[in-house]
Amino acid sequence: MQTELIIQKMDSKRNVFILFCSIVLLFFVFGYSYGPLRRLQITESEAMNDNHLYLVPSKEIIEKMDNDTLYLLLDKYVLQNQFYCSNLLRQGPWNASGKTICADDPFKPSSPCIVYSFGSKLDFAFEEASWKSFGCEIHTFDPSLSIEHARIPVFVNYHLIGLSGRDFVQTEPEVWRHHDLPLRKTWKMQRLSSIQKSLSHADKLIDIMKIDIEGWEWDVLSDILQTGAFNNVKQLCLEVHFGFSFKHVVKEGKKLKLKFTKNTWGNVSMKDQIKLLLRLFNAGFRITAKQSFGWGSVYVKNKRIATLVELTLVNINLLNKKYIF
Repeated sequence: MQTELIIQKMDSKRNVFILFCSIVLLFFVFGYSYGPLRRLQITESEAMNDNHLYLVPSKEIIEKMDNDTLYLLLDKYVLQNQFYCSNLLRQGPWNASGKTICADDPFKPSSPCIVYSFGSKLDFAFEEASWKSFGCEIHTFDPSLSIEHARIPVFVNYHLIGLSGRDFVQTEPEVWRHHDLPLRKTWKMQRLSSIQKSLSHADKLIDIMKIDIEGWEWDVLSDILQTGAFNNVKQLCLEVHFGFSFKHVVKEGKKLKLKFTKNTWGNVSMKDQIKLLLRLFNAGFRITAKQSFGWGSVYVKNKRIATLVELTLVNINLLNKKYIF
């Protein structure tokens, strides 16, 4: 009888131990792995705490921030990884011509696949690398430069169309940088949803979307997120111009100099630019790679802030879609 009691006590302790381990395991699986997805907003004090995944604070808190705080917020936000990708692949050179993508399954493109590239300046380094890597159907969009004597690769479907938040014809385009090639005087601008519809891609999966449109990304992001045109985009290579815009000023000997203006990029306020990053996060896009450029930096409280950053974001909402595997 005494032996049986000892065995029962041992079984009871073992069951308690197993239950305890199970609770701990569930905490780590659901608390750690899904914590960033569960808590989309944080307080201002948490925002400056390195122990937390740095998320954009609520819209109410953003409204109370001054420009210096907004610059510091952006710097901290874009320097983090929100999603781990073990296989980052550079498509093109390590300058502004190339972009970094996540080549992990299920984000890696596989034939048949589609690539959209907005903003080209007739530089096809990204497109060429993507073609060699994956053999995708590639569509490049840029209305700015004349293509009369351009050498467009045979694998590129080139469209003299610019990405915008509305469909219209731009008769007095604003250009902030110097170009050696002649500029076109009239630009056809279209929403992403209109472009997808015209190409019969409204229900198609877009494997890679590159947006490098010189500060006008803020103007188009609001419309794209509102219409859901990003829903079938697997990953996004987004060049972000934050804060106040600048222009290339040509000096003697064709030497270029940056001159900041009083206008924000895309004529979208800094607060609304930050809010759009929050909306991207809420839409399921997670930063998995970034590259910053020194030119165009500002100094805030003795800290150098890069206002020009390339982000690679993956759409985690597609992880459970059958057609992505």
